[in-house]
Amino acid sequence: MAGRPVDWSPIADSDPTPGDPQAVRTEAKRLSDIAETLSRQVKKLRQLGDDDNIKGEYAKSLKDESDELAGRFEKTKGRYEKVSGHLNAWAKELEHAQHLAGKARAKAQADEKDEEKVKEAKRDLSVARSHFNSHAVTARGNILDAIDDAVEDSPWDNLVAWAKEHADGFKLFLDVLSWVGTALAIVAIFVPGLNLLVIGLGVAVVLGRLLLVAAGKATLMDVAFDAFGLLTMGLGRGAMAGLKVASKSTRAASTVQRVTKLKGGLAATKGLRNQLANRLAAAGDDTAKTAIRQEMNALRKGIAGRAGKVAEELPPPGRLATAAHLGDSELAALRKGISANKKLFGEGISQGTKAGGNAAYGVAMGSAYAGTAVDWGDKLLGDNDTLNAASDGLGLPHKPSWDAYNDFKAGHGVRQAQSAW
Repeated sequence: MAGRPVDWSPIADSDPTPGDPQAVRTEAKRLSDIAETLSRQVKKLRQLGDDDNIKGEYAKSLKDESDELAGRFEKTKGRYEKVSGHLNAWAKELEHAQHLAGKARAKAQADEKDEEKVKEAKRDLSVARSHFNSHAVTARGNILDAIDDAVEDSPWDNLVAWAKEHADGFKLFLDVLSWVGTALAIVAIFVPGLNLLVIGLGVAVVLGRLLLVAAGKATLMDVAFDAFGLLTMGLGRGAMAGLKVASKSTRAASTVQRVTKLKGGLAATKGLRNQLANRLAAAGDDTAKTAIRQEMNALRKGIAGRAGKVAEELPPPGRLATAAHLGDSELAALRKGISANKKLFGEGISQGTKAGGNAAYGVAMGSAYAGTAVDWGDKLLGDNDTLNAASDGLGLPHKPSWDAYNDFKAGHGVRQAQSAW
């Protein structure tokens, strides 16, 4: 509205026909230029699709993609052309309405004491306002009709646009979510079962970071550090499956070995057991029989004790063991059961089962500690929006961070915002 009058007394309190026709025309020219650019690209894409010199396995796919993209550009070009035309038409009518309003203002201000002239100027102004309002409604309707076409934003486009518009708040939300996940991972060391919630939060954070990458508001390095924890969790779950297989194989072999030991114990005590049986048969009073039976029970218990007991598949682990396994009580229990059975029945367990169990356990533990180390390292070394916001609110200095580390994350994996158009 450059150059528009400010004083509209005595016929109006403010500008009755606001707007800048030149600015509208500039925008119309910009849209027209975009349409021309798209038109040139459509021509090139059509030529590419019709080029018979393109050979090879990729030729058909390339031509099909070129034709599809050309069709999209063609539709988009039409939208820009239509809107540009409607803006030019509106600029013309806006300019005319402002001309009429200016003449009415001049007439009224020429002699404000002449009531008839002022009334006549107000009637002229009413005509200008009517022209302004009616053509503004027409222009709005025409533009809405022009953009209500086959060129539609997909739900993904709308989601990316939302992430781009609300990037700062969304980043802070994901950062808070990440810290909550880290805190729960610590609590999970003492409260088994929470590790599943930690995994869920990790998935949510990674998906959110990917959305910000698509909006051009995050880097792939941000995603990589968040996803590393999930990757190690996935490796850990895979290793757990291997460890369960090793546990079942170890229990099966241990059971067979225990039966062998029991048979050996029975064979070794056969003579003694026969003597006790003969003594029991010859005993004349109940007291003697009771004493002999006690000897027989003690002998049987001794045989069973020397053979050993096969550990449960998931024996309850102690608190220290659970903490050492970062709260994964199942992993700690599997390790405890396998170790107990190997100690008692190791000679009956194959080397392959032992090696498989050790490898699975190593991957599971390595994954857990690696994911935790990367998560904490990222939070300690990097800048942090959540802590910065809290520090600003409390008037405290920001958490120290390593500039080289921040620059590395910010400068790698940068992507432009995605759009279907």
